Amino acid sequence: MSNQLHIKQGWIRALIFFFVGVLVSGLIASPLQWLIYKGFIGNTDVSYKSLMNILLYMFNCIGILSCLWYFRCVIDGLSFFSLGFQWKGFGMDALIGAVVAVLIIGVGTILLVSGENLVIYGMQFNVLNIGISILYFILVAFVEEVVVRGYVLSNLMESMNRWLALYVSAFLFTLMHLGNEDITLMAGLNIFIAGILLGVNYIYTKNLWFAIFFHFAWNFFQGSIIGYHVSGMTVDTGLLEVTTKGPDEITGGAFGFEGSAFAAILQVIAIIALAMVYEKKYGKRIIKAAKVAKPISEPEEEIEIPETEE
Repeated sequence: MSNQLHIKQGWIRALIFFFVGVLVSGLIASPLQWLIYKGFIGNTDVSYKSLMNILLYMFNCIGILSCLWYFRCVIDGLSFFSLGFQWKGFGMDALIGAVVAVLIIGVGTILLVSGENLVIYGMQFNVLNIGISILYFILVAFVEEVVVRGYVLSNLMESMNRWLALYVSAFLFTLMHLGNEDITLMAGLNIFIAGILLGVNYIYTKNLWFAIFFHFAWNFFQGSIIGYHVSGMTVDTGLLEVTTKGPDEITGGAFGFEGSAFAAILQVIAIIALAMVYEKKYGKRIIKAAKVAKPISEPEEEIEIPETEE
């Protein structure tokens, strides 16, 4: 496969891909989603709609991943695997990602319950619904991370400082969610912070497993276990049945825990802690690699031109 780049600037490739992906997603998802929610396809049963949503998202995934393959393999001239799928040596990062997500949601929930802003009034368990939510959240985590961290962030890092690239990718990640139901200013801020948290491992390792496992655990534990809404989406499969009391800035309201001020505080703490760990673990290696990648230019030798006899 040719390594000749058709578009040399990484940031241009990242932005073109991002907006092409959004366009393709809209062209595939919008008509099918309209048919599903208007009841023109099948019935309006909750489980049936959940299955139809997964089918819809799978069509969406096929379109987006096809675009991603073309950009990575044809335009970038690199393999799809190069996006960051190496497992060996990164299994612990994946576990840490899942644990950090659960800790943030868990600690935030304890704070809300202790402040009487969250009331647990029941429990339910439906194997089919849990299975559907696992499949759905795996798809969401995989596709969003491959797109935003795997392609967009990696290409941005070719053109700018890795931290600036991380902030830009987090901003684009926020744009992807602005159409979500019940989004608030606090929720938008939290999604931006989440974009930084999801990418903090990638800017040091260029590996996706931390982000994928964090993203899945965050959505699944938040919606399918605790029973919050997830980014404004109602999840009917929560193990716990909960209700919120108090201002939306504290509870998250209809957007879910991601709209809560506790989410912002806990995510920032996690970003600082992880950045310190990764800087200590990978920082020197990155600096050394950068020095090797940038050759030191040698001074040009002066060439003496012999005088010609007149």
